[in-house]
Amino acid sequence: MIHPTSSPTITLAALAGVALSAVMAAATSVPIPASGDLFLAIRASGDPGGGESYIVKLGQDTTFSGSALGSSFTVTGLGDIGSDLSAKYGATWSSRGDLFWGIFGVRPAVSSVIYGSRKRSPVSTIASAWPALDATGRNTTASQITSVLQGVYGYQGRDATANSSVAVFQPNATGASSYNYQVATAGTTDFGSTSSWSSIEGDFGNGPQGTALDVFKIAGSGVTRLGSFTISSSGAVRFTAPPAAAPVDSDGDGVSDANEALAGTNPNDPSDFFHVQSLTKSPTGASVSFKTIPLRSYLVYYSRDLASWELIATIAGGASPATIQYVDTDPLRLARPTGFYKVAVTQ
Repeated sequence: MIHPTSSPTITLAALAGVALSAVMAAATSVPIPASGDLFLAIRASGDPGGGESYIVKLGQDTTFSGSALGSSFTVTGLGDIGSDLSAKYGATWSSRGDLFWGIFGVRPAVSSVIYGSRKRSPVSTIASAWPALDATGRNTTASQITSVLQGVYGYQGRDATANSSVAVFQPNATGASSYNYQVATAGTTDFGSTSSWSSIEGDFGNGPQGTALDVFKIAGSGVTRLGSFTISSSGAVRFTAPPAAAPVDSDGDGVSDANEALAGTNPNDPSDFFHVQSLTKSPTGASVSFKTIPLRSYLVYYSRDLASWELIATIAGGASPATIQYVDTDPLRLARPTGFYKVAVTQ
């Protein structure tokens, strides 16, 4: 005979089993990282949340590089990352100066392609490009990025969060596979000593409207800007492609890559661009100094009012790069109280 008191015990056990099954079903692993995936990482240097970093898969690099110039869109498929951030870093996470965010990615190969962000300062100004790296530098950096994604403490195989199927919380361990280790404790540059990335992160001290990240692609062919990312107080991530009207200026020095190619300067070095280095005047002449390279011609112009220009000299580049000083000794030009010079370069 079954005692009446047995029935509630059996019912309770069945309910507990159902609840346990539901919890187990929710604990699913995030997708395996693929070559070309970009990732958003957020970490805190203090509490709440100082013990774990938050890593989110944003999607393939081609999703962003294939965007129309000048276009802007909210990245989809991320789930409710705002709820994750509030739960871990507090309801005021988007105004914390000790909360940092960065974006990185990798295409591992014999000659790897890597992606690293750089904060805009101010947010209206495009960040300077990261330096170009040779294959050894890119491959070494790629291995450090890969460790964060696939190492012992890495992204791969970890349980997705309750609010996003592509996000994980990663312990801030001391191993190379910890994002926090790579950007905060391992050394003076992020993701190893060869990356030249002083910091890929921005912070939320000025609120979400006060932080933006430019992401750069570093490949064997050079350095290009993929575009910029912002994040709202609700956790919406937005991408903006480079503007259609603006010429590509990889190093942010104000001279387009196309003009740097014409001048023979380095489009990935913000200190290397064609310009007049000095202009001095004495009773015997006006001296204009500029740098020349082989296979280029240099045209020196004069104007008395900036309205019209007169070509006064054509100079051919020598057998090797050199800084030359052109001296204008024309007595009529020297007698004027003011005058202006400019130099153009042609192939």
